[in-house]
Amino acid sequence: MKISLQQHIYFFTLSTGLLFTVLVGSVLWSTQVVEVALERENYANKVENHTNILKQLLINEDIYASDYNTDNWLVLDRKFNDLLRRNPSLTPEQQTIQNSIESQNKNVQRLFNTINKNQLKNADERIKKHLKTRLITQLEAIRSDTIQLSSIVQKDIANVIKQQIIFILSILALSLFILVYGAVKLVKIFSTSLNEVKTAFEKNRSGNFQKIQLSNQSEEFNGIANAFNNMNKELSETTISLESMTKIVAERTQVLEQLSNTDPLTKVANRRALFERGNDEFSRVQRSKNPLAVILLDCDLFKNINDQFGHLFGDEVLKNICKVCTEEIRSIDFFARYGGEEFIIILPDSGVNAAVETAHRIQHALADHGIAYEGKNVFVTVSIGISTVNDQHIDFENLIKDADLAMYQAKENGRNRIEVFGDNIVYEW
Repeated sequence: MKISLQQHIYFFTLSTGLLFTVLVGSVLWSTQVVEVALERENYANKVENHTNILKQLLINEDIYASDYNTDNWLVLDRKFNDLLRRNPSLTPEQQTIQNSIESQNKNVQRLFNTINKNQLKNADERIKKHLKTRLITQLEAIRSDTIQLSSIVQKDIANVIKQQIIFILSILALSLFILVYGAVKLVKIFSTSLNEVKTAFEKNRSGNFQKIQLSNQSEEFNGIANAFNNMNKELSETTISLESMTKIVAERTQVLEQLSNTDPLTKVANRRALFERGNDEFSRVQRSKNPLAVILLDCDLFKNINDQFGHLFGDEVLKNICKVCTEEIRSIDFFARYGGEEFIIILPDSGVNAAVETAHRIQHALADHGIAYEGKNVFVTVSIGISTVNDQHIDFENLIKDADLAMYQAKENGRNRIEVFGDNIVYEW
């Protein structure tokens, strides 16, 4: 059965309250018992005091004297009888002693009355002494009974107090146990359930949608767990859809980005991608001072090829140039179509010699790879201009302009050549 935290608190509160009520009732009962016992003890003390007074009176006065006045004795005796008649409620054991006291008191009264009637005035002194001694002994017996009664009452008081102390300590211990147990249990429910909810939220935030499994069942946290699990179910379904949409959007974005950076005919990087990469490399060179070279290639007599073989064949020529150049450059180099039949290669961390070597490989590869046309191989050549970064270059576009000037120099010098901007060396193949 699921018990709410509120019901737990009510249960522990009511249990403690009930124990407290029992404790108060026990204290009140004990107080009443002690009061009765004190009343009995007070009664026993009064009886003992009266007995002592009567005894002292007998010892100090001559009850056999002819002029003996019995008024003092009779007054004390009436008080003593009144005291015995007004005795408090007694236990059976105490009542037995009370009966003994009353019986002995009657004996005292009979004996005193016998002596007081002057029937023993002329009796032998030994008899008088004996009767007086008996009278005193009888009073002493009453006093002994009262002492015994007082002792029993005191034991009863001690037992009641002892039992009450044990009972109170037991109730307090039980109350403390219930309070501690309740506090520990509630803290455990709270801390464990909160940690489980917190863990579920953290996993939920990372996209790991899991149900909350509570170790301790309670209506309040079960309600939170059910609401969270329902929310998780809806979120997981929505997230799956969002993930699918995000994946599709990412794929479409990648395709669009690729299309925006790719030449549709040759499938190599276009002018836009060329300048993005070129500006990045130029900025990096400005910071690192590493070398950077640019190769600009232009297909020789491309207009004549289109006129002689057609534009479709011209497209194949451009594709073949792209294929050859892509195969001959490094993985860190960047190849792009600059426009028309012009192409540019960016060579990071390369100087003039490395750029010339790359250009030379491209020329050789083009000479070895012709384009089939009606059973014949048609070979094309390219004019190549090379420029490297120096202090006069203010941007990447300025670097391309120098490579373009070198390429036009190669065309003017007969085509199928390699020209380096700023050098007097001419490379030709």
